[in-house]
Amino acid sequence: MTAVRNTLGRAELASWPLTPIEELDLYLETAADPSLIQLELPVGGHLDVTILAAALAGVLAADPAARRRLAATSRWRRRLRWETAAPGHPDGVLTVASWRSPGQLATLREWVTTWPIPLCDRTIRLVLAAGPDRDIVILQTHHAAFDGISSLALLTAIGAAYRERAGDLASSGPQAVSPLATRPFGTAGPARRRGADSTTSALTRIAARLPGATTRIASHSARPDRPGYGCVQRSLPVPRPAREGDGPFPTVNDLLVAALIRTVDRWNTAHGRRSGRIRISVPVSDRGRQDRCADPGNQTRLIRVTARGRERADPGRLLAHVAAQTRAAKERPTAGLDAASRLLATGWAPAAIKCHAVRLARRVAAPLCTDTALLSNLGAIACPPCFSGSGSEPLWFSGPARMPPGLGVGAVTIAGQLHLCVHYRHALLDPDAAADFTALYCEVLGELTGSRA
Repeated sequence: MTAVRNTLGRAELASWPLTPIEELDLYLETAADPSLIQLELPVGGHLDVTILAAALAGVLAADPAARRRLAATSRWRRRLRWETAAPGHPDGVLTVASWRSPGQLATLREWVTTWPIPLCDRTIRLVLAAGPDRDIVILQTHHAAFDGISSLALLTAIGAAYRERAGDLASSGPQAVSPLATRPFGTAGPARRRGADSTTSALTRIAARLPGATTRIASHSARPDRPGYGCVQRSLPVPRPAREGDGPFPTVNDLLVAALIRTVDRWNTAHGRRSGRIRISVPVSDRGRQDRCADPGNQTRLIRVTARGRERADPGRLLAHVAAQTRAAKERPTAGLDAASRLLATGWAPAAIKCHAVRLARRVAAPLCTDTALLSNLGAIACPPCFSGSGSEPLWFSGPARMPPGLGVGAVTIAGQLHLCVHYRHALLDPDAAADFTALYCEVLGELTGSRA
């Protein structure tokens, strides 16, 4: 059975402090916008709920890192700490829901994005979405404790444990499941504060006019009163970038970033918004090249790729410009956070004060400091998670994309197929606009490789 190993032995300790990047992510979370990573895997049939629960319990018992939770402590302590819960039945970790139509599945998928994970109890949630013909497994992890790679390793471990217990055979038929209690949209968190929202909107409009301000994606038919994310899922053959010029050879990730920059530029032009400096956040793993999926936790840092108008004019020049930036950023030594973020996440003040300071700083500085969009690529997965079937089922990956960016692209490559999940905030786009944006993104990918997406 695949197991997730410990990070430097920390998970074997009774208690250990959060790293600065973990603490910062926790401070930025709100009840209406939980910081969640989501992996969605369709399975070729129906899963046995009892076997799935046993498999999940086995993985949690074997992996202390997966049992971590936020230690109960005074909010006036200077550092927050993790602790490892004792092995036991995964009460509350596994949720079973049912859906009977694509619309119900979409509603369920969007609903869970507004459902916080109580860190005082656990850091993960597994949802079995039982459908009429097939089931879907959704793993959600809290981003303060996991990143995309460690979440993928955890889902792979659960799938391997399920196959081991089920004898690699799918269950014979649909299981009797209890539907997930429904909740109206808009009740995920406290009521919206109109004054604060008006202030943020005003700052955004002012910042957009300042020289060098980061471009925002033009909103279309947005629903500011609707919380959570929608998503658009697309699969296509892995695009192959071609070498142009004397610069570094572009990777698939470079191609995805360049295509997102070009898509935002064309989208904004079509919606009457001038695009200045477009800047894309790209998470990269600080794990070693060997056995990169072994270490759990949040071990990513953000690099930023910027392109101005003169660099976007020619597709080949844009791709070379992106490739040069990503290579330089990955090779640059870094502690994972900028100086201001490290200061806010260290022990200079009690956690309660730091939390308010971080949120206030982000509210004030977000119009100027946040990027245009997020591109997160897990890369080619040699041994993808599998509960039943061939192991080549599509895997959809998404992470938080707080406003004002409000849009991110998650990418996974399995068996020569690139699976894209464009996740967007309802405060930015409606479903039709998101589908149009995704279609444009795939079109631009085709243009950059000389093929049709």
